[in-house]
Amino acid sequence: GSSGINAEYGESTSPFIIYKMKLFLLTALFGASFAHTWMSCPWSFDVDPGRPADTTGPCETENVWHGVKYPNEYKAGDRMKVGWTSNNHAGGWVRIALAPYGQHKTHKAFDDNVMKISCYGHDQRPGGTVYGDCKHPCNARPGCEYQAYEEDNARFDTTVKIPHNLADGDYVLQIKSAMSSHPHFYYSCAKISVTGGNPSLTCPQDKLIVAPKCLKGTAVELKEYTKNSKPGKFCYNKDGPGYIDADMYRVPKNVQCDPRITCAVSIDGKGCKNQDRMKDITNDWKPEQVCGEVKPAPAPTCEDGVKNQGEERIDCGGPCAACPVTMPPTTPADRVYSKFDFQKIAYPSEGYLNGNAIVHVRHKVNGWNLTLFFDRKVEISQYWGGKLLSVNEFKTVYVFKNNSWNGRLKPGSKVTVGFEGKFDLGAVDSPNLMGKDFVQS
Repeated sequence: GSSGINAEYGESTSPFIIYKMKLFLLTALFGASFAHTWMSCPWSFDVDPGRPADTTGPCETENVWHGVKYPNEYKAGDRMKVGWTSNNHAGGWVRIALAPYGQHKTHKAFDDNVMKISCYGHDQRPGGTVYGDCKHPCNARPGCEYQAYEEDNARFDTTVKIPHNLADGDYVLQIKSAMSSHPHFYYSCAKISVTGGNPSLTCPQDKLIVAPKCLKGTAVELKEYTKNSKPGKFCYNKDGPGYIDADMYRVPKNVQCDPRITCAVSIDGKGCKNQDRMKDITNDWKPEQVCGEVKPAPAPTCEDGVKNQGEERIDCGGPCAACPVTMPPTTPADRVYSKFDFQKIAYPSEGYLNGNAIVHVRHKVNGWNLTLFFDRKVEISQYWGGKLLSVNEFKTVYVFKNNSWNGRLKPGSKVTVGFEGKFDLGAVDSPNLMGKDFVQS
């Protein structure tokens, strides 16, 4: 209804008061957050863990005392971890751009040289993200680990490839983000030194900046990140354009860098110290872990059941065979159904999916098969309304057949097949239905 009732005192509470109470609780919980975010991997212009954030841009002040004191040296073709401190915030995107040092004092220099857009991040654990905020480090990825797959993009970091067509010299890497409920962007930059490139190599500018699906929450719209943004003319192969994340499985040179920095920026300092290896960060000004050997993730293939290496969908498109436009459906003229609905209830933070396929039959049917084709792996554990006939090795295509009691259908009747399943917790949204079919068996 339009009001809440206090059962103990029999008093009504207006929606406005409820809203103010929620706002007060949120302020009490997250109001002590430190200054939003900045780049922590590679080491930024200012590595002071107590530093303010910058909302003017394009970079924070280049602090010669606090920043540029640790070398960020890379060779063309290296992969580099790019990370940022959560500072108790979640949701939104991060734009990453690269400009020559000396040209980095204008927004246009970065707007014209965008490398990629990634997710800002959020705590995917049940109850970890509330109203666009989380408790730092928010399940952020620790040092000695890195993003090896494109869909593993919710842990406050990513990696990029140093382009092959850069002249030897100094460059500035910029991140730009308006995370959580903040209406304006925050900027942070790092100075990197690059050698071994081939500046005579030229590559055309991509037409589009591709952005992943991310938990938006209360963050600004994605279009605000892409406004005035252009892909840089970067060459990610030694002999041509390539794709920035085609070899994301490779270990980044600065894998030891720990973007979580310190528990001093957390609203739950005690709980923060109990998070994975936070106690092992011994220098807040140079946050890193002692790694030992870090083995690369398996190289992607067109048969690994994972959307990676620039594929349009799982194992098709990009470097793989072209994706089918859709599943081979029955044609409208001879298909036996008039309507096929798919309804789902999903909880990405828990990896839970409940789905119902509802088919309206227009012709008489004596036995049927129903096919569901998902855009990623789904582990169906329970189902009803039909028998499981087959499932492919990647668990993306499920085929059900009728039970003995619902195989014969009259025109105008309806059949429902439902299920419960699990999907990877690292995803920021639930699996989508790419194809569906219902045919007479």
